[in-house]
Amino acid sequence: MIWAFFALLAGLTYCVQVEVNNRYKRDGFDLNAWRSLFSTLLMVPLFPFMEWPADPRYYLAILLGAAINVAGMVVQYNLAAEKNGRVAILYQPVTIFLTFCMWLAIDKSQFDFFHVHPLHLAGVLVSFALLFVSLQFVRRNAAGWSALMTIFPVGVLYAFLGVITKLVLDTGASVLAISLSFVLLSNFLMTLISFPVLVERYLERKRAYKTKKRVSKSVTSVFHAVSWMRKKMMDKKTLKPAAIISVFHTVSWIFINIATVYAPNAAYPFAVTALGPLWFMIYYKIRGIKDDASPVAGAGLFAAAVLLVLVSKS
Repeated sequence: MIWAFFALLAGLTYCVQVEVNNRYKRDGFDLNAWRSLFSTLLMVPLFPFMEWPADPRYYLAILLGAAINVAGMVVQYNLAAEKNGRVAILYQPVTIFLTFCMWLAIDKSQFDFFHVHPLHLAGVLVSFALLFVSLQFVRRNAAGWSALMTIFPVGVLYAFLGVITKLVLDTGASVLAISLSFVLLSNFLMTLISFPVLVERYLERKRAYKTKKRVSKSVTSVFHAVSWMRKKMMDKKTLKPAAIISVFHTVSWIFINIATVYAPNAAYPFAVTALGPLWFMIYYKIRGIKDDASPVAGAGLFAAAVLLVLVSKS
């Protein structure tokens, strides 16, 4: 059960990094671009302890995962800024169910297990029923339903990512070494994907600024444009939360990778990290923070996911 311990640590640190932007409320894309860079720099000193597989599929999987993570984290950071951290992780029930189903199709031993143990299959059906009932309660809350529809694609993408991650990490000779290389390379690729777009966004803002102010296209104005863009990009209001988030995000990612390797099913670690809403409800209660999404419906969704994992364990 060591995987559950690492998954619990991953879930706690993940909640912290998501909630940070609820305080700072920065643009999700800008924040994630800088977070990726800072996370890459944090991992570089650990390079000697990393494992680099010869299988090219490992690197293709990381590239795909980096693209998925860029999209997913932007949505989550924006939701955290607009609503709160608890709403930003509503994708987890979707991820858990889809990951479980996909892993069941990959691992024939678990499929055979359900054939031999029909009571466990009944438990799966009950968990799905609980999911549907909980979704109806979420729908009564317009803000909650809107948030669920926004985060649903993230859940689907993360399910694919979870399965792919376990498949490639299981090939490593050392759990920690391959987890470290996975996180470093993933963040590096996320930085390469994000920063060209980030620069273009600031150039667009600069062009709009120049048009409005009617700045001449002289050499001086070019230097002014570069200086203006540098000041805007190096905004301390974005860099500070990005630096804080990078620490918790990096640690969480390493923990969840380790948990994924040790877990018999790729869905199990997601079920443990699904305790996030509980941590958020406790935190918001202590801080007196208003939460407009239905906590009962959220609890039902996660209870369904946890039940699914419990009855599916062989």
